[in-house]
This record gives sequence, C-alpha cells and structure tokens, in this order.
Amino acid sequence: MKRKCLWGLMVLLLGGLASCGQKERVNQEMPLSETILAEAERSGTVLQGEVIPIDTVLFRYAYRIRVQGETAVVMDLHNKEYFFHVFTYPAFRYVASFGRRGEGPDEMQQAAGGGFTGASSFCAFDDAKGRFCSFSDVTVHGAPVQLPMVPMDKGLTGTHSCCVWDDSTMLVSDATGERRCCWASLSSGKLLRKSEAKLPVDDEKLQEGMAPMTAQGWNTYFAGSPDRRYLAAVAQFGDCTDLYDLRSGKEIRLRGADGEPVYASQNGYSYPTGRMGHFDVQMTDRYLYTLYDGREFKEIMRSPDTYQQGGRIVRRFSMDGELLATWVLDRPIAGLYVDEATGILYGTDVNADQQLVKWKLK
Repeated sequence: MKRKCLWGLMVLLLGGLASCGQKERVNQEMPLSETILAEAERSGTVLQGEVIPIDTVLFRYAYRIRVQGETAVVMDLHNKEYFFHVFTYPAFRYVASFGRRGEGPDEMQQAAGGGFTGASSFCAFDDAKGRFCSFSDVTVHGAPVQLPMVPMDKGLTGTHSCCVWDDSTMLVSDATGERRCCWASLSSGKLLRKSEAKLPVDDEKLQEGMAPMTAQGWNTYFAGSPDRRYLAAVAQFGDCTDLYDLRSGKEIRLRGADGEPVYASQNGYSYPTGRMGHFDVQMTDRYLYTLYDGREFKEIMRSPDTYQQGGRIVRRFSMDGELLATWVLDRPIAGLYVDEATGILYGTDVNADQQLVKWKLK
C-alpha cells in the first residue's frame, strides 16, 4: 500500500514535467571558465582544501560521495574488488565494502551510479549488465547484504547516468535521445515513463535522425531535491544547466559563455570536441550545486600526460535559477557533497593517492 501511495504521489508531481508548457530562459552572468579561474587566482579567493586521511588504501578512482545520516558511501569506478565503500560520517573511518566487481551472476561489471533508497538501503546501477543492484544494512553498524539483481527493461539499455529518485524509482538518462530522462521501477526494472521534455538543444534538427548521438554528446547528470519537486540536469560537455519545477512545469535553462556541447560523430558514436563540462551535481532542499570544468579538449589533448581530471568551479543556484555564489577550488575533483549544516564541501580528488578532500565554503 505504501508503494502504491508513493507511486501515485510521484505521478502527480511529475505531471508538471509532462505538460512543461511554461519555459523560461534565464541568462546568467556566467563567463568563460578561464575568466573565472583567472579572477580567483588574481584576487586570492581560491579555496584551499584539506586532505582527509584514510587509514587503508582503497581508492583507485573515487567518483561519487553519498551521505545518509552518519553513513557515507564512496563509489570507486576502477577498484579491482568492490565498487562501493562504507565510511562513518563525517570522520570518514572505513567500515566495509560492497558491490563486488566481476563477471559472476551476483557481481557487478560496471557501476554507473547509485544512492540511498532508505535509512539503510542502497541501490546501484550496473550499466554493463543492464540491471539494478540493491543492498540492505548499509550502515556504520551493519554489514551490507546484497539482494536479488533486477534486470532493466530493454528500453533503458545504453543508459550511462542515473540517480535514485525515491525508495522505489531510479531516474536514468534516455539513451535514445527522444526525451531528457526516464523513470524506472527498482523492483521490476520496467520503464515507467519518459519525460515530455526533450534535450534542450538550440538546433532541434539534431534530434531528427541524430538523437542517440546527440544524447551521447550531452551525457546528462541528474539530481533531485529531497521533496522531489525540483529536478536538475547538467551536461557533461559544455556549460548547460537545466532546472525543472515539477509542480508548476517551469523549465529554466542556464547557459554559460562556454556554450552548448560541441561534438563530432563517427560510425554512430559521438565524441566531444568542445569543452569538458560538468562532473557532478547535487540538490538540497534550498540550493542547487554544480561542479564544472570548462577546459577545451584541444588544450587537454596537447598535454594528456599532465591533464588532471575533474572540475574546480563550484556554483550555487537558487531554485529559481539565480546564481548565488561561485567558488574556485585549489585542485580539480570528480565528485562533490555539500554539507550545508557545517558549510563544508567534500570532494574526490582522483588525481591523488589520498582522494578525499574537504573545503570550508566562505
């Protein structure tokens, strides 16, 4: 009965996105990334991070941080044994690992994302095998227990990004490029619905025969507000942030000077040729936070051996799309978590040996 009530509430909330008749373009003062970085260096406002020492060697590519109460889960994309690690929060003392990597029936081949679905439950998305992987007892006091795998609907294959929407639903990008996102059931793996909103490209002809390649070129990351009224979507390439008010149907498009994703297509696949965009996004009940890079791919390719992955530019927006603050970090990070109660930003530095870092936001 509880799941039926939750599903009914979700349908009502998402009706706003389905109608999506009210659209608003918001032009923010978001200059080129080079300008932002240069100004921070000139004015001496670059935030200096503090490394959080971990008493054991765990990470190869600490990609995401998810926090639930006193429990933190760090996702490691390239760990040889496990994709997820449990820590106490905020001390980050190691507790346990889960989500074993491998080819076996109960193992994960490639984690593409995940998050808490309850006080002690966690769900991850195995992109390579196309299935949801749920775990119970993910706390600092328990030992994670793997639940039966759930195969995803074939209509969701090829998806590369996702976020947990609620305790029964995962939101994933639409790999077909027909729509911006899809909602899937965690219990059945079935496609529940697609949004009426399309990819917000200026040239709509890109979706008339090149939709899958356009979706690859944007490669959207998502985040939802705790009350599930707002949905944020950021492009991995280019400076594009979109904010949806699911209750009113308002769509706010935020475009920086670095522009939309620029990419080329070959043999049915897209590869970026413009600028590296966003690495992560988080929504709280008050604000939207984005982690942005902005470096040009031609510059990255000139010195690939010295390239450090991640973004240094963190932005805070209101739920109305107003840019409230911009911070520049002293190093690039791949994932972020902002604790508004303490004013501390936690990040994952995949370029270092000690990959957990924190900053005090001014």
